[in-house]
Amino acid sequence: MGRGWLLLLLVLLPAAHAQHEDYAPTPPVSYPGGVQSSRDVIFAQPLGFRPLTMDLYLPPGGPAKRPVVVFVHGGAWRSRTTRDGGAFRDFPSVLASVAAHNYVVASVSYRFSAEAKFPAAVQDVALAIRWLRAHAATYGIDSDRFVVWGSSAGGQIAAVLGTACGVSTFASSEGVCVQGVIDWYGLVDLESDGKDLGKPDVPDYVEAYLGCKLVECPAGWARSASPFPYIDAKDPPFLIQHGAADTTVAPAQSKRLYEALRAAGVPAELMIYPGVAHGFSKVPGGGPDDAINKQAMDKVLEYLGRYFPTDRRM
Repeated sequence: MGRGWLLLLLVLLPAAHAQHEDYAPTPPVSYPGGVQSSRDVIFAQPLGFRPLTMDLYLPPGGPAKRPVVVFVHGGAWRSRTTRDGGAFRDFPSVLASVAAHNYVVASVSYRFSAEAKFPAAVQDVALAIRWLRAHAATYGIDSDRFVVWGSSAGGQIAAVLGTACGVSTFASSEGVCVQGVIDWYGLVDLESDGKDLGKPDVPDYVEAYLGCKLVECPAGWARSASPFPYIDAKDPPFLIQHGAADTTVAPAQSKRLYEALRAAGVPAELMIYPGVAHGFSKVPGGGPDDAINKQAMDKVLEYLGRYFPTDRRM
């Protein structure tokens, strides 16, 4: 464990129980099915940074142990919020609808690339998972059934956490491994993103995340930010979903991940939606595509029901 990571961990863990006056949780929000959402719950306070928060969506029914779905938002590692799910009209309601199937859902924040470079974002989500496990009794959590679900940049974070269980770069100790991964149009091969899109260079936001120009990065640095070096047969089952008309993150990224997982013997399913752009938005014109959004969510619930069944289905 590096000294810098140890210092960060020592700062974060005691603060996980504290509340900063500017980030106090808002009053609970009620959703259909008896779901209650607690917003802006602090799980870490990195020294010199803003507090890191999560929105929790809790199903009714008391302290029974439920599987946990940890959602990681996109935004090119530089923007967006815990309530952002691409081209969905009301993503908090979507997350609440998952919780209504008897899952604890946590939508988590992380430091952006202008605040801290890779691997900070992955480490932050790992800390959120560890915090949730530490509070399992409070929220009725089954510590052995964690799914990490990310979109776009969040898909990269989810895929790395799903394949890098035990890698000290991303987590300082036990308690952060997950048992399932849902990747929505994630940018998972940072070295090849420009080539996949027919461009000579990777986008500037990729280099901002890595903290270096790709040609100047240390050898293997960009690859270490991808799941590929960590894939092996012990990895959890993956659900990968992508739009065929995505010109922000090429579908080839998801296909490459799927093929690597299958080659290693990892259960994986790939769904490519024809005529659908980044964020599952409409082509042409953009904006929500309600039919595709429903199809994508039906597949998410099917995956959860298959690998993480609960006693309540809606």
